[in-house]
Amino acid sequence: MLKNANVVGQNVVKFRHQAGWTQEMLAAKMQLLGGYITRDIIAQIETRRSTVNDERVMLFAKVFDVKIGRLFPENFGNKSPCDCRK
Repeated sequence: MLKNANVVGQNVVKFRHQAGWTQEMLAAKMQLLGGYITRDIIAQIETRRSTVNDERVMLFAKVFDVKIGRLFPENFGNKSPCDCRK
C-alpha cells in the first residue's frame, strides 16, 4: 500500500467537509460529471494511499467549483523537485 501517493488528498477532504458532503455524495457528483469513481476510491485519495490522475484533479476542481491550483498545498509550485539547488 502506498503512503503519500498524492498531494491533493488533504484538500479534497477539506473541500468535501466545507460542502457538507459524505464520500458517497462526492463520488455520485463526480459520476454525474462522467468520472468513474467510488466511495472507496475517494477514501483512498483522501488518506493519500491512491494516486490522482489529471482527469480526476480536473473533476475535483469542477465539482468543488474551485481553481485547480486550490487543490494543491500552498506553495506547492515553489518547491524544488529535488534538493539540487544550492
